[in-house]
Amino acid sequence: SHVPAIMIGKREQRHSSLYKLHHLQTKMRYTPFSKDLSLVKPSELSALRGVHEGWYVEYKAKPPSPRRIAKSLSSFANQYGGWIFFGIAENNETNTAGSFPGIDTSDLHAGLEQLRNASKDLLNPSVFYRTRVFNGPIASLGLEQDRSILVVAIPQGPNTPYIHNDGRIYVRVGDSSTPKPANDQTVFQLLVRRGEQARSRLEDRILKSPVVSQGEKDQAFIHFSILSDPYEFMNHWYKGSFSDFSNIMRDQSFPFDNTFASSEGFVARQTANNVPHRRLLTWEFSRHCHSYITFPIPHLTLESTELLDGSYSIGRQFVASLVKSDLDHVQILDLNIIFDLFGRIIQRHQTLAAQADIKGPFYVKAYIENVWRTIPFLDLPDYLCHISKFGMPFVQDDNILAPYGTALETFIVLPEDDPGTVPPLGLSLKVFMEITEALGIPAEVLVKGARELTKLGRRRIEAQRSPRIEGQRPM
Repeated sequence: SHVPAIMIGKREQRHSSLYKLHHLQTKMRYTPFSKDLSLVKPSELSALRGVHEGWYVEYKAKPPSPRRIAKSLSSFANQYGGWIFFGIAENNETNTAGSFPGIDTSDLHAGLEQLRNASKDLLNPSVFYRTRVFNGPIASLGLEQDRSILVVAIPQGPNTPYIHNDGRIYVRVGDSSTPKPANDQTVFQLLVRRGEQARSRLEDRILKSPVVSQGEKDQAFIHFSILSDPYEFMNHWYKGSFSDFSNIMRDQSFPFDNTFASSEGFVARQTANNVPHRRLLTWEFSRHCHSYITFPIPHLTLESTELLDGSYSIGRQFVASLVKSDLDHVQILDLNIIFDLFGRIIQRHQTLAAQADIKGPFYVKAYIENVWRTIPFLDLPDYLCHISKFGMPFVQDDNILAPYGTALETFIVLPEDDPGTVPPLGLSLKVFMEITEALGIPAEVLVKGARELTKLGRRRIEAQRSPRIEGQRPM
């Protein structure tokens, strides 16, 4: 149908307004640079000659002890975030960057280790931070060969309060660069409340359950959450248009034929050879660069011909085991596609996130719905041997988180990588094991068959592209 030009104009204007509003909010969080840390050129560090120490900045000619580093990390995280520059000496008259002597490049490893230990061992919880190293020579700064500057960017912490192992909560006070203990009960309560709200928002995000029709209420689903910025304190923002998103999602290596906009970003669905009004393989992508992917797990029964028609090498033996165990009416979860599917999903998320200059890390959680009293199936000889010895795994819970828990430290972390890079086999296997163990299959059953799992997934994808069998559950 024809859409009047004025409607399109309003939509474009709304997108522009959202983009401007986001960047207005971003500028409210202090940075001494006009761009992301990853894009800063070495010569642009000279801007620090006009940046004062205090609320947001500390200069250190060399790394202090881990205990002092921990005070600085926690004080920034407990308030508005900030920056620590190791290898830059303060001008005592102006309190700005005076000189750039750097630290010995050979000492960088030890300095980074001190930083990690300060956060991991001396703070509860640990503080998230980013680092970047600038190596000499940098003539405009006077930084010599074999000398380096270490930049540490600490966002405002979502998991407040951050408590030092001396039992104190440190904050920034006035224009002082020295962290001070927080003695005000009001400040403490504000920090506690901020942390509770951030954790609650994260929990709501990963426990999201999409609305489905009455006919799908018993369908088993896996919901993948891939978060580029779990607490949304890094100001990530997708810069692409709807056309950019749609072109990426329609790539024939992993095509989504149905794409449209939403209040939070964009949606893509695989409707080919499926019933389009159902909750099919669906990808929701927010402008904060989070991906939420719903995958309906195929349900099989002994009446289904799919296990018997040669699609699986051990299908008949598995069915025989079910009959022998008097489980001929149970619902079966076909997990054979998931391992290969996850690798494709990670690659696609990397490509989308790259449009916001994000390479990772990414935080992954799976939420599995409607699986009570089901039995998982994998077309692996090792799995068949396992069930012949120990019996069929019978899922005891209706809804399951994998890995278990909602705190950020329970997520699987995918390290920073270049967009489109194929995830290492071991990384995909780690995620898959979390899901299969939650459904009753021990990890050791899968270790030997990791490469076979990839082949299984590809075979099932090809099977899905063929015309749908009458009565078969849609994917």
